[in-house]
Formats: sequence, C-alpha cells, structure tokens
Amino acid sequence: MTTVSVFFLGATGYLGGKAVFANLIENFSNFKITALVRRNAHLDVVRRQRVEVVQGTFSDTDLITSHARAADITVNIADSDDVGLTTAILAGQKARVVKDKKNPAVLLHTSGVAVWNDGNEEDIRAINSDRLHGPVDVSILHASTDGYTESYIICPGAIVGPVVTSSLFFRFITALALKQKKSVYIGEGSNVFYGADLEDLVDLYKLVFERILSRGDAKASPYARYYIAANTPLVWKNIATLLGKTLKQLGKIEDAVPQSISVADLSSSPEVPVFIGASQNVQGERAQALGWNPRAVELEESMDEGVKVALEADRKTDEP
Repeated sequence: MTTVSVFFLGATGYLGGKAVFANLIENFSNFKITALVRRNAHLDVVRRQRVEVVQGTFSDTDLITSHARAADITVNIADSDDVGLTTAILAGQKARVVKDKKNPAVLLHTSGVAVWNDGNEEDIRAINSDRLHGPVDVSILHASTDGYTESYIICPGAIVGPVVTSSLFFRFITALALKQKKSVYIGEGSNVFYGADLEDLVDLYKLVFERILSRGDAKASPYARYYIAANTPLVWKNIATLLGKTLKQLGKIEDAVPQSISVADLSSSPEVPVFIGASQNVQGERAQALGWNPRAVELEESMDEGVKVALEADRKTDEP
C-alpha cells in the first residue's frame, strides 16, 4: 500500500483532535501524518498518537509553506477564516507544482455553511470575498481552478455532540449571553441555524477521504468538491431557551427566560446578527450522494456540557 503524507492542522481542536484526527489514524494506516501543534502542553498528547509533530503557530508561514509543499494532502481543520494561514498553505502547494514539477497536492479545508445547495455548482460559483468565509474559500477555489491544488471543502453548521474541548458554536452563544447578561434572540426567534452531530461529521470526513484516495473526483470541477455538513434546523428561540436554562443553573445569569432584542441592540458587534438574526436554508445533496446519512441533532442533550466546557475554555484563556 502506497504511503500518503499528510500535513494536519487542528489536531487538538474540538473537531480535529478527538474526532477527525483520531479517525484518520484508526482508518488510514497508510497515512504518514505530520501535525502542527502550537502549545507545549499538547506536544506529548499528539506524539502519543504515533505521528510526527512540528511545533509552530499559524503565523509561521515559512514553516507551514514548507510542510504543505512536501505533503500529498494538507488538512486544515484549525481555522476556516485565516487568510494568512491559507495563503501559506497554497504557496507551498503551488511551489510543489511549479518548482518541484509534481502533480497538485490535495487540500481538504474546513469552512462553514454559507451557501444554499452544495449540489448546485452555480451556488458555489456565486461565493465572493464579501461573503462569510468568502475570502478564504475564494482563494482556495481559484487556486484549484488554476491547477495548483486539488481542493475539497467541507462546510459544517453548528457542531453538536460529545464534548471534550469547546466548540465554536457553544463558545459563541455562551459569550454572547454573558455579554448581554441574558440569553437572547432577535425578533420572534423563528429563524434557524443548521447543525450537525459531531460523530456524523467525522463520518463525512471519512467518506471524503475515501473519495480522495479513490481519485473519483480528481478531474472534477473544484465547485463539485464542496460539501455542506448540516442537516438539522435549530430554531434560535429554542437555542436561547436551552442556553438560558443552563446559564441560570450555573449562576451566570439571573433569569433563565430568553429575551427578544433588536439588531440595533447588537450594533457594537455587527457580525453577530449574521449568526443569530439571519435564517439558513441549506441542502447537503453532494454529501448525501457520498453515502452520508446523518442523524438528527439533539441539542438539549449537549447544551449543559457544551456550555460548561466553553466557560472553562474562556477561563483558561483569561488566565495570565
């Protein structure tokens, strides 16, 4: 079996660490994985997974470019919106093609839900730099179109499931409620935000990796290698209700009942209404065509632990 070199970013995060990273080690024995690790405390944890570890930050562009250039596959589950990080990865993959005269390497990037239907290439082509996640997605899609990378982009919604480290979704809603001193929603709160179960999301990554290795989509358009990983509409008022109950029980707010606010009340944070005020309506047809069959998200089962872990993560961040 041919050895496949993999450069992995995000090996200690909520999605990457205990989910996708572990799944790769378990299911793809021919992968030789090098993981970028930022914190000293995480070095030995990752080394115990029998992978090579390189220490650095996302600002170490020369380091990232060098490893992306050498790897057959680069996996970014670390940051969906870091333009500098993405630029460094793409620079390495372009050098692999232009200077090393090798075939394009694969980039498996994790973005976020911001399009309607992954089965419609025109929806993907409509992505521009002004859209949420647009600057990074556009740069990857263009590099793939130009032949410097073979890109696959997975777009999760709110990730809900077994909690070991904090998820962006729980940290976001918890921080917003603490800032407002109450759990909130906009207007009637009838708008929806799509979610996916963590274990189901790991299954999709596995399916995409299998597709990559089979070379089934190697000649396909980059806009046909774009997967929406969200299947359950979560109503924002329901989210706020569960959040309020949890934060009240933890003594973080005085009233468990969520309150309706206006967009103007969030004017100091213009990006926030995009998340809690807009309503998503998405279809993951391409993901389902791979055989992805996700279960319904059970937010109530995950809220208490998700919030507790988010609070602990923020406490550690605030420590000197």
